[in-house]
Amino acid sequence: MKRLFAILMALLPMMAQAQEKVYVSTDRRVYIAGDEIWCSLFALDGGKLSTFSAVSYLELVSADGTVATAKLGLMEGRGAGKFRIPVNTPTGNYRLIAYTALNPGGFAAGSQLVSVFNTTSVSRVKDGVTLVPEGAYKAGKTAFGASDGKITLSVRDNVRSGQPFTVALKNSLSGADVSLSVYAVDEIKEPAVRTMASFLQDASSAASVQTSRLPEYEGEIVYAAVEGLDERQLDSLSDMAVATLSSAGSPSDIYVGKVGEKGKLVFFTNNIYGDRELVCEVPGQPGYISLMDPFLYPSVEGVAPLELSSAQYGSLVQRKAALGITLQVDTLVRFLPRRQELLLEKVPKVHYHLDDYTRFPSFQEVVVEILKEVRVRTVYGKRRLQLVTPDALSGRTTVKDNILVMLDGVLISDLSLLEGMDALLLEDVDVYDQTLAVGGLSFNGAVNFTTKKTYVKALQFPSNVRVVDFKGVSYPVAYLGDPVRGDDYRPLLYWNPSLVLAPSESQVLSLTAPAYTGTFRIVAEGLTASGEPIHEETFFEVR
Repeated sequence: MKRLFAILMALLPMMAQAQEKVYVSTDRRVYIAGDEIWCSLFALDGGKLSTFSAVSYLELVSADGTVATAKLGLMEGRGAGKFRIPVNTPTGNYRLIAYTALNPGGFAAGSQLVSVFNTTSVSRVKDGVTLVPEGAYKAGKTAFGASDGKITLSVRDNVRSGQPFTVALKNSLSGADVSLSVYAVDEIKEPAVRTMASFLQDASSAASVQTSRLPEYEGEIVYAAVEGLDERQLDSLSDMAVATLSSAGSPSDIYVGKVGEKGKLVFFTNNIYGDRELVCEVPGQPGYISLMDPFLYPSVEGVAPLELSSAQYGSLVQRKAALGITLQVDTLVRFLPRRQELLLEKVPKVHYHLDDYTRFPSFQEVVVEILKEVRVRTVYGKRRLQLVTPDALSGRTTVKDNILVMLDGVLISDLSLLEGMDALLLEDVDVYDQTLAVGGLSFNGAVNFTTKKTYVKALQFPSNVRVVDFKGVSYPVAYLGDPVRGDDYRPLLYWNPSLVLAPSESQVLSLTAPAYTGTFRIVAEGLTASGEPIHEETFFEVR
């Protein structure tokens, strides 16, 4: 705790000066319920990319409240990811709001307006839809903003459906980092877009908002509390008990936190990616852990109503038919680098694949007959696993207690859970004979037992252990235009959340036109190496 306090004290002067605000660009501006929104984030501090936060929070909000949330990781101020719009989302215009723990109230400057149509329900945002007669409704290829000429986009005016074509980018500056999207423009009017230039102007004048949340410099900080105990029991836990957080299927996502005043505690993570089932426990204590919701659920005002017209019917039918294509596109994504320091990634281990040995039905037999480095002993009336290291020269054996014991990456504090299971379900065992530091605590090693089908989820944990669904950080991904199988009705032809151009560099993207005809928009949005805004867009036709 003293070390953590010293780190926080050192950060306070920098926190007082930081004005971190987040700009979000998206692959498109119009979606139907069930679509995915692909996002690119620019976290800025004083007009330059911020090096503070490692995670940003996104909320899709209307006047009726938040309908979807997501977390996106940040590396040196840049982030990417995607999330799905729930299928029951009412028709209307929404604010896509992004913020960090450092300045959670600074979201107003960077929010984007997107339109969502629900093609399977008549539900609408309250007072959020305006009916427009077919003859009075006008859509088309309206420019989002004036091109600034910092980069150039080149594409043929007309491209044949189903045929390959190229998009050329040229950078005339000292360097550039942009999100680039290529997507269909149909008979649905796209909402007004906040460009990077307007964001920088608004962000420079927006006031910083004070927050009691800790800066998430290394990764998301998971806030939690011990529940199920009375006040006297909570007082006895303070500064004495520890709590553990682990994830099924990931032996490196292990976190330990000390229980503080009134049962409050925090877990300092390195970002837990993907939606997971987390196992939470205060070992040896009757209370259970409850994780706190990190999202703010802000209210929004002044959102222009969505224009709904029968003129949109054909476009909505085609968008609904194309929704299944997104499932194919999901299999074609490219994973981008992410900020992650895994506990056991670089630790040497001894690996046992149990099918290479005589199989035994009991856990005790597996330990005795196969695992040379592990033994079971009773210490002060409690069954424990220990690591043993024979020394051939001295004839002595070094015994290490206080080790992490895991099943499918989940911390197991009660060895009887393993001793009572069918050992034939075990597939692999990894033994780590090295000191490990977790959450300020030190362990003398680790053993992870892996089952054939993540059997740990079927264990009957005691009442003080809770298995909770956890919304992790979205994997940073790009879709670089690979065509899909069968009928190609993709509305999105290309999405790169972070396309980096060196000074005077040119890049040529090879894409394939879809099977249908229509107008397509190309949009590049981002920053130069010196922090100047970039906005460039152009159109082309598929015939």
